[in-house]
Amino acid sequence: MHPKRPRLPIARRIRTLRGKVIMALLLFFGLGVPAAAHAAPGELLWDFRTDGQIWSPPTHDRGTLYFGSDDGHIYALDTRSRALKWKFATGGKVRSKPAVDGDLVVAASDDGYLYALDRSSGAQRWRFSLESHDLHRRLPALSNPYYDFLHSSPLIHQGQIFIGSLSGTLFVIDAALGKLAWQYGTGDAIRSTPVVADGRLYFGSWDDHVYAIDLATKTLAWRTDSGGIVQSTPAIGDGKLVVGSRSAKLIALDTQSGTEAWHRKIADDSWIESSATFADDRFYVGSSDSLVVSAHAASDGRELWAFKTGGWTWATPRIAKGTLYIGGMSAFPYYFDGVTLTSGFFAVDAETGREKWRFVPETVAGYVTGGVAVAPEIADGVVYVAALDGRLYALRE
Repeated sequence: MHPKRPRLPIARRIRTLRGKVIMALLLFFGLGVPAAAHAAPGELLWDFRTDGQIWSPPTHDRGTLYFGSDDGHIYALDTRSRALKWKFATGGKVRSKPAVDGDLVVAASDDGYLYALDRSSGAQRWRFSLESHDLHRRLPALSNPYYDFLHSSPLIHQGQIFIGSLSGTLFVIDAALGKLAWQYGTGDAIRSTPVVADGRLYFGSWDDHVYAIDLATKTLAWRTDSGGIVQSTPAIGDGKLVVGSRSAKLIALDTQSGTEAWHRKIADDSWIESSATFADDRFYVGSSDSLVVSAHAASDGRELWAFKTGGWTWATPRIAKGTLYIGGMSAFPYYFDGVTLTSGFFAVDAETGREKWRFVPETVAGYVTGGVAVAPEIADGVVYVAALDGRLYALRE
């Protein structure tokens, strides 16, 4: 026979009961403990809806997600409470990835302006003209072989903002004042997001070239013809700059000289809209008509594996804890007979290319019928996915 447990004092019993009730409520509403801890990888935790498709990659900073929508707004979403902190209305679609630096959030809009907002309140600090107010996008369509869906995103480096424009100009702006510091012109639109490494600025242009600008002298270090429109953002690793273009080639250039180290021809003459990612001596990149994401050896570009997404894989791969995350998009009708595009968001083993899990957002009306066009953000065990159905999804990592 077990001895009788002594009864707790009534005040302590009330505190214990109150604590259990509070914990139950926290669990019910997803607060107090991370919801991701109670879900399987890839499981939907929650979602947030906007009023337009999302072609803007989200940015996570100190518990807040910043992203744009085709509804013309820049959003700040608290990831713990899932509450909207603020949203700012621009005059056009917001397809650039917001950049965060200190108390500043910066993003570009199709209305032709770059906006700098207060990180806490969303109030406008300044706006800068990107000289692209007459923007007319050529959206993906069966009859349109030269679609234009991206926007260059701002890069903040040492107090300056670097961003490309439809005007063909790479603008460099004082982040505090919103005033032009200097600029560099190319022969066509710049949809590539610039990258800074070792004192140089790298980016691609619709004039088919990849550029390296010396930041100290603000002059051209080298310029290399890729053979096709460059939408993608350069990836740098192993002394090489790797970029895809509409030449259907993945090209590795020497970062110092711009000379070609190797190139990889993509099957089906597939354009490469995806920006490559470098990790563990490999470059990972998506494709268009090949409908795959693939891994390539940094040394010579040989293909190590390819994973079939079944859709246009225009997003930039993200690597975290040995897993590659990437989205695929669907469109109908497809111009290859007997092929039906599928959409989804995929988690793939970065070493082997084997699928771990997938998530399928809702379909949308139009020629493009759904999927994920941009890279996710990953923080605190959660993968944040922006989809063309207008939702921001939080999935268990």
